[in-house]
Amino acid sequence: MNLMTSFLLAFGGGGDVDASQLSTSEKMTSIYHHLTAYRYSEDPFLSVGPLKFYFTNHHLAILLSAFFVVVAFGWLGWCRKRNLAPLGALQNMLEALVIFVRDDMVYANMGKEHGRKFVHLFLTQFFCILIMNLMGILPNFAFDVPVLRSLHLPTTATANLAVTGGLALVTLTYILFAGFKEQGFFHFWKGLAPPVDLGDGAGMKLMKVAILGILYPIEIFGLFIKPIALTIRLFANMTGGHLAMLTVYGLIYLFQSYPLAGVGVAFNVFLTFLEVLVAFIQAYIFTYLSIIFIGASVHPEH
Repeated sequence: MNLMTSFLLAFGGGGDVDASQLSTSEKMTSIYHHLTAYRYSEDPFLSVGPLKFYFTNHHLAILLSAFFVVVAFGWLGWCRKRNLAPLGALQNMLEALVIFVRDDMVYANMGKEHGRKFVHLFLTQFFCILIMNLMGILPNFAFDVPVLRSLHLPTTATANLAVTGGLALVTLTYILFAGFKEQGFFHFWKGLAPPVDLGDGAGMKLMKVAILGILYPIEIFGLFIKPIALTIRLFANMTGGHLAMLTVYGLIYLFQSYPLAGVGVAFNVFLTFLEVLVAFIQAYIFTYLSIIFIGASVHPEH
């Protein structure tokens, strides 16, 4: 088995790929399987009419990230009950991140009174997204395991539009229901556009109606653009770096060049450290924008 074959079997489609029979373009394309969802079964676990839902490695990555968050902070809470001060590097790091999200992100933008109602949501968002981002940096190996055929894990769940879209829908849900609860259903929709006072004349009243007729569609459109922006921002940033790294590795094995290999590996080591930074930045940006959007719905005057 040559280097190219080994690479494709490890990073491409696992045992389903016969690298010796692939064209050059197919070899390059197969490398990007690291970013795609791998079905653990050809039979859907749920069917709703024409819609079929399959359990994939991205679902498993989401469950694992949630499990890590529950275990890590369950352990941190248990430790803090025994000792008021954090002990050890891990406890101090986790507590520092929690305080940063709570005080410098949530309370700083929403205020303590409103922020404490949502701090659990934003902590969950931040740490789950961060873990999914970091998992995507690790190589994707096609381990053969019972029941699941081939594991194809770790993987980049946040490089899936369905995953980032689901996270954004959570934010939209909180925008709407937090706004309804704080302002009331009708006042929430009424408050989307700023008040327009042009006087009591008939012409001014007609102009007011015309202005509001323009403002309301724009504001409603903007309300639903927010989750779309969150979806695409996280997806694009987590996909772009991985595409660059996989392309460099693919070129190394495609050209079988040792000088190119040295340059490519050095470049990808740099990209790996950059991806770690990007993983934190994107978790921060997604959570911060969610705080801004939800804060605006409970603080209409802002």
